[in-house]
Amino acid sequence: MMEQGQFYSKLHGNFKMKQFFLLLFLLSTSLFALNINESLLKIHATLVPKIYLMDYQFKNKLKNNTISIAIIYQANEYHDAKNLQLMIQNRYKKGIQSYKVDAILKEYKDVKNCDANIYYLFPASQKEIRSVITEANTHHSLTFSYQKDDLKYGVMISLNISKKIKPLLNLEAIKKHNIALRPVLINISTIYFKELESEGFYNSKVIEA
Repeated sequence: MMEQGQFYSKLHGNFKMKQFFLLLFLLSTSLFALNINESLLKIHATLVPKIYLMDYQFKNKLKNNTISIAIIYQANEYHDAKNLQLMIQNRYKKGIQSYKVDAILKEYKDVKNCDANIYYLFPASQKEIRSVITEANTHHSLTFSYQKDDLKYGVMISLNISKKIKPLLNLEAIKKHNIALRPVLINISTIYFKELESEGFYNSKVIEA
């Protein structure tokens, strides 16, 4: 028969193990639930539709004369995703130039068969981000990420924030999928180099498309 001391010791050990697994679960569900900067979202809400107009072929990709933006999020990012959607709708309620702007919400788990002109990605795992990129590429669409570090997974565009706020372009990913951007965008952007990403280096010199 197990002595009382051994029993309580085993019970304590089981409790510690349960605490450990609970901690792992909480970390896994909150790992990408980063603090989203609302001021940054406002900048994104303004820039994303305008950047889409820099695609030489954008008119051929529109349906019903509408620039469609799919905001891709995880369940715990719904509030921020909804906030961005409202910002875009309010900013472009009259459209941009002669085009309508429509922003829809879509969870990462439901991204398959999501057809949009721009895919805006909230923080997620590498696997989830790559799944969105794969879907976006089937529609010859642009991908824009909240986090600039996601460009190493193949996202095309984000923002580089230092003394100035500049678009950050992954030209390798853009050219790979036969998208040509107007030089005016490239000239004002920072260019991302994958081979130097490990050093945290982003080159801001002008590169012709």
